[in-house]
Amino acid sequence: MSKGIATVLLILCLLVLVTAEDDEFPRVNCDEEGFWSIESIMQCQLVSDFLIAVAYFSIPLELVYFIISCTNIPFKWVMAQFIAFIVLCGMTHLLNGWTYAPHTFQLMLALTIFKILTALVSCATAITLITLIRLLLQLKVRELFLKKKAWELDGKLG
Repeated sequence: MSKGIATVLLILCLLVLVTAEDDEFPRVNCDEEGFWSIESIMQCQLVSDFLIAVAYFSIPLELVYFIISCTNIPFKWVMAQFIAFIVLCGMTHLLNGWTYAPHTFQLMLALTIFKILTALVSCATAITLITLIRLLLQLKVRELFLKKKAWELDGKLG
């Protein structure tokens, strides 16, 4: 519960900082050379976007390996949705990395298409999970019930 409250407070603080008017905070002179110049901020974002993309491309490979290695996974199609979601998120970060420099219309179009695809897959996955989590919880309850009954029978027979 406290984690949820802390997360909401952090998000609200970030929203306040992002949406703040210019006159509410002291101005930063970005012309000065220093760590927080416009150029260094852009470089940090560029490196971050590429590192995020690398992570987003490695996670689906691990999930695919898991699916191939484990034959009794229920709801493989949900894993496929997650894999698509993660790959598309990685593509948006990868393309964002290329848009820090002057870019072409085709690059912006590709970025827009991948963002739209990411939004669609993200929403589909979120909606799927609403119904699937309820079903998975019911399966877990049944599994625990059967384990308890098996343990009781083993105690009577053993």
